[in-house]
Amino acid sequence: MAEKVMGDLKTKGQPLTFIIFGATGDLARKKLFPALGALMEQGLVSKDCNVIGTGRREMKIEDLLSKQAVKMSESQQKLLFPRLSYMKAKTDDDFKALDAAIAKYADEKNGADNRVFFFSLPPFAYASVSEKVKKLCYSKTGFTRLILEKPFGRDSESFAELAKATSAHFDETELYRIDHYLGKEVVLNILPLRFSNQIFEPLWCKKHIDSVHIEWKEDLNTMGRGGYFDKYGIIRDIIQNHLLQVMIMIGMDKPKDLGNEATAEAKLNFLKAIKTIKMEDVILGQFTKRKFCHYCKETVNPGYLDDETVPKDSKVPTYAMIKMTVDNERWRGVPFLVSAGKALDERKCEVRIRFKAEANRIFGDSMNVNELVIRIQPDESVYFKINVKEPGLKMEVSSHVLDLSYHKAFEGAYYGDAYERMLYNCSEGKQQLFVKTDELIEAWRIFTPLLHEIDAKKPQPVLYPFGNSGPKGYKEFAKKAGVTLQSTWQEWFQMHGAQGENLKTLFAKHATDGKLQAADIKQILTGFYDTRTPTDKMVNSFFQAFDHNRDGFVTWDEFKRGAYLFMPWTATRRRSSVTSDFFAFSGVYGE
Repeated sequence: MAEKVMGDLKTKGQPLTFIIFGATGDLARKKLFPALGALMEQGLVSKDCNVIGTGRREMKIEDLLSKQAVKMSESQQKLLFPRLSYMKAKTDDDFKALDAAIAKYADEKNGADNRVFFFSLPPFAYASVSEKVKKLCYSKTGFTRLILEKPFGRDSESFAELAKATSAHFDETELYRIDHYLGKEVVLNILPLRFSNQIFEPLWCKKHIDSVHIEWKEDLNTMGRGGYFDKYGIIRDIIQNHLLQVMIMIGMDKPKDLGNEATAEAKLNFLKAIKTIKMEDVILGQFTKRKFCHYCKETVNPGYLDDETVPKDSKVPTYAMIKMTVDNERWRGVPFLVSAGKALDERKCEVRIRFKAEANRIFGDSMNVNELVIRIQPDESVYFKINVKEPGLKMEVSSHVLDLSYHKAFEGAYYGDAYERMLYNCSEGKQQLFVKTDELIEAWRIFTPLLHEIDAKKPQPVLYPFGNSGPKGYKEFAKKAGVTLQSTWQEWFQMHGAQGENLKTLFAKHATDGKLQAADIKQILTGFYDTRTPTDKMVNSFFQAFDHNRDGFVTWDEFKRGAYLFMPWTATRRRSSVTSDFFAFSGVYGE
């Protein structure tokens, strides 16, 4: 039965029980229990709400608390622990006992029996558990809502089976499919940015926007999770869900209002305008091992196939760049480039919206075009690249940024975790941050043919060394798609490590008294960071690569040595040791 009343009206002052299936798992320990503790501490859910953790085996509550409820503050523990209990949930009798315990709590509170079930379970368990919840644990006096975790299938067919298993028992208004990217602070700001600022909406179309690039980068390998990752690959793991949801926020038309139905309709209409992806729209990559110098200590980052949990002949991509085509009046002809990769040169997720150049460029053709950058993580920010006159008597125009950095603009603000938002919004009956069935049908329609072709043909991905910015040819692919990509500082040194004059020029331009200090390094990195001030983490990464004696300075010898070590290694140019090869190669730079 569909809910008739909005959650905030229905739950105000009423009993509320959170039931966590899979309470002994990592997600519950790292995210769910801390989120509930934080919500109670902030007063967003009642401090006398009921929390029941469940599992398929017996467990003492003391053992659950000592093992699972540890990723939270002492004040949060004091609030959550008295409200938290544990029950086994495996057989029908277990579910009947669970139902009785929840009903008893509601009766004691003399109110409606409202229930939120969080499925921290593998998808194959959804059918049986949802059936038991419906038959044995469905509220008779309040609402029953299910929060479901991804993955939501592997393709259109598997999602249809999964959806059938839950939709057979619950109405769409009772199902809350979670994509935690929709709960990230900067992603939540996309719609207010677009629709509450008059400057943007008139420009948000094919007449003024040249391209959109949504990029996700991780500087880590699969870290022993390769066996799990190998079942899905980077497209299923990141692009088809997280980045597609970001793309929806960027591309959807303005909804009639912010209600559940109007928002869902606007999102669905945009998805229907995205064309199905073909193999020629994609470049795939897979990372290999690479040697690094960390404060002059040689370290080896293993490749994907070096993970013992990954099949040695796996061709599963760890990197993908996809050209997405949107065929509607707003976006027709504007390329949307979506890329994601593991073991790259930095950790980053951002949206870069590039505007078209002015037709009559009276200040010259060399002027940079405007770009709006929405940095989702890390260093959360929204900034706009503009051209302004430099101070002085001459008319010299250069590029600078109007910068909204969250850590400065909202200093001391509590951001909250995505799971806090999801649990809170579900308890309030607000579905805007969740993914509905119709959306997932369209999402899988867009990706399934491509994924089936990759699964069947197993094309060889382009190999790239750990720490590269992408596989060979990715920039050419992007340019052909209509998107110009910028270089990172790591990529610059990979390309110019053997070019002594370029290195000398860069070093001489920024060095103070023959050495690079922290302020000098910030100036170098600013050129790769859209003229913004680089973060301390970026500066520290530079020192790790170049400051071999850890004295807080980078000499010319350290600079050229570090640049050499950034260069990609091939089978014809291996080194037996960092030191011997450096001196053998140092003639490229001179003294």
